[in-house]
Amino acid sequence: MRTLILIFFWILASVAQADLYWQPEPTQGGGHGGPKKFQLIDQNPMAQRTATLLHSDLQRSSLEPQGGLYLVKATGKNSYHVLIAQEQGSDFQHMAVRYLYFNGKPVDSSPSDLLAESLGALEIVPDPLPREHWRYTSGKTYRFFVQFKGEPLKEQPVLVMTVLGSTEILHTDTAGVLDIVIPDDFPSVVPGVRNNPPGELRIFSELKRDGIGYQTSLSTDYFVNQSSWKSANLGAGVALGGLIFGLWLNRRLPAHSRRKKR
Repeated sequence: MRTLILIFFWILASVAQADLYWQPEPTQGGGHGGPKKFQLIDQNPMAQRTATLLHSDLQRSSLEPQGGLYLVKATGKNSYHVLIAQEQGSDFQHMAVRYLYFNGKPVDSSPSDLLAESLGALEIVPDPLPREHWRYTSGKTYRFFVQFKGEPLKEQPVLVMTVLGSTEILHTDTAGVLDIVIPDDFPSVVPGVRNNPPGELRIFSELKRDGIGYQTSLSTDYFVNQSSWKSANLGAGVALGGLIFGLWLNRRLPAHSRRKKR
């Protein structure tokens, strides 16, 4: 137990000092086809960094910030792309990853080809990516693979957190596999699939090898489980039905039965 507590504070301290991750602009629109705006959150502003977009056909293009934001425009190619930020120093290598989906013309490569591409030394890889028109959903389990230079990292500690306040430390199994149940931590749920803004999931891990500190992050949005907003909708329907039934019954009763007793 004491070991787990020490690991917890070790990871939190590391993330607080040198985390690097992609954060979407809350006002952005555009859906699958429009431009997407992201801020690169970095606690080491003096470090030299690069930002790259790996296309669904495995081509790469460099990105430059505009007014502190990275504007990622649709490439005209269908399927997943990868937004990658990297920074390096004499004793550290940090990386931030985010998968984006764009509509466009079909490409010869598949999402599995994209996942097989090496992005950096320490990686958290979805296994697999959600299918088209699917997305990460609260209350469901998703699998990830943690690797270092292409080899699985067994029993590697990973910090999983959401902007809504959930925090958990998990460990990979002997094959480097990590199963994450996305928290159902939305404070309120409004009936309707499009009426609930998404949450933000961030996954961090780090290790030190040969005097070099490696850090990686994977960030993604997640949505309210359909059963949650359907339950809210059902509850509202039941309440409304009860009100209507009460009014109907009141009208059906004789006038003397509706009078208040003294």
